[in-house]
Amino acid sequence: MQVSGGHTPQVVAVLGTGAMAPEIAVACAGAGYETLILGRDAARAEAAAEWCRTFVTDATVTSGLIDEPQLSGVDLVIETIVEDLAVKHDVLARVEAWCTPGTPIVTNTSSLTIARLAECLQRPDHFAGLHFLKPAHLTGVVEVIPGPDTGAEVIAVLRHFVDTLGKTPLNVRRDVPGFIWNRIQFAVLRECLHMVDQGVADPADIDAAVCDGLAPRWVAAGPLATADLGGLETFRRVSAQLFPHLARETDVSDELTRRADDGGRFAPWTAGDAEAVAALRAHALEAGRRIAAERREISPP
Repeated sequence: MQVSGGHTPQVVAVLGTGAMAPEIAVACAGAGYETLILGRDAARAEAAAEWCRTFVTDATVTSGLIDEPQLSGVDLVIETIVEDLAVKHDVLARVEAWCTPGTPIVTNTSSLTIARLAECLQRPDHFAGLHFLKPAHLTGVVEVIPGPDTGAEVIAVLRHFVDTLGKTPLNVRRDVPGFIWNRIQFAVLRECLHMVDQGVADPADIDAAVCDGLAPRWVAAGPLATADLGGLETFRRVSAQLFPHLARETDVSDELTRRADDGGRFAPWTAGDAEAVAALRAHALEAGRRIAAERREISPP
């Protein structure tokens, strides 16, 4: 995927062995790319690659260490290591030196800005964000985020790459913390936590309101399109009444902190329940992708 050559990528290197890296590798390998999973521990990298092979048995997924021999011939690097600025800076700077000039390097960060991450690079014009949503092999969108120096040609190449994965690229115009997805997700989470903290409703009822009420509606029409359907004047009036009462805390919820410290949960799941919910989520995501395709026929992005 070297931008200077303008050709379609053939070899993609995914850096990391955590939860996201194997899923991203499955998405890449399933689209026909030769895919490497590289880590700082060879055994963990091979375990991640083996997990990928259970999904894409006819694709090439190999493993190795994050080092110069592995990276010298790749067309695209996707970094998805621990969400720590110093650690990412160290890895990104070394990787850039090992890659052929012109090779795009992207980060799957979900909370750090592209500008901060690019500070360690000599070629920030070839660096951008490519934020996959978990589970990366099932979700249908990927955020494409330019940094302040990212070249327009690099962004065009990355958007095309996301298209080839069978996913929709989301064009993030400003490099803000959280990008699009996490800003929405955590704004909703803050309000839900606020209601728990204030004793408005129990966690199970709040989750049911989202799962059984908001989520099915939002699959067909997102919050802004829902406002169109409901009437913008009506939504303006409700907003004027409701916004002053919504959560505006900047500190983390007391209830979230307590449960996190105690090792607790909001949902009373067993290990088996969690696996069942994950399977149900996969089924819902597949149904959602089918509905999204129908929605785009009505109103192309």
